[in-house]
Amino acid sequence: MEVKKFITNPAGLMTHSYLAWDDDKIAYLFDCEGERVDKIVDFIEEKGLDLRYIVLTHGHSDHICGLNRVKSIFPDAKVFIGDEDAECLADSNLSHSNYIFGINFVYNGPFKRVKGGDFVGKFRVIDTPGHTVGSKCFFDEEDKILISGDTMFRRSFGRYDFPGSSGEQLFNSLRRLCKLPSETVVYSGHTESTTIGEERIFLTSLGII
Repeated sequence: MEVKKFITNPAGLMTHSYLAWDDDKIAYLFDCEGERVDKIVDFIEEKGLDLRYIVLTHGHSDHICGLNRVKSIFPDAKVFIGDEDAECLADSNLSHSNYIFGINFVYNGPFKRVKGGDFVGKFRVIDTPGHTVGSKCFFDEEDKILISGDTMFRRSFGRYDFPGSSGEQLFNSLRRLCKLPSETVVYSGHTESTTIGEERIFLTSLGII
């Protein structure tokens, strides 16, 4: 599995979107903050990729506001979001799009709800509540890749001061992730990549695990 990072709203919160694809050129897009997706589209076309999955790590607007644009270009791609965060797609108050971007973001298209233990293609869904109640991480066991959204960052972790957030749940989720293989590469929503082994050491130094 190969992974490439994109930023689709340079004027926003610099949220990372990730395009992942396998040897069969089946592609996954994880998160999409804004509508400037031309670089992603050009890359998909250049590589001859088949975008089948649009996967949202959670329902905050800086991770979902480009969804309508992406779906308009790739209408056959399936959308996936954590069961508990699904209402964020149709409620700008829940997604905080009014607060973060000053827009009333709504997605009314089809999507599938996921929960821990489900699979989206080759990625296993891991329940990681805390930053939001429906935050999910996505683990490719074969290639040791984790898409962590805003749960685990490089030498940090997601905020838990939003409505519906929970520090206790977030720390439990971090402990759960730290049970993954040390060599697992972690691709987060806002920082450079890291590994589970590195973050296990960091979180242990803070007394979280």
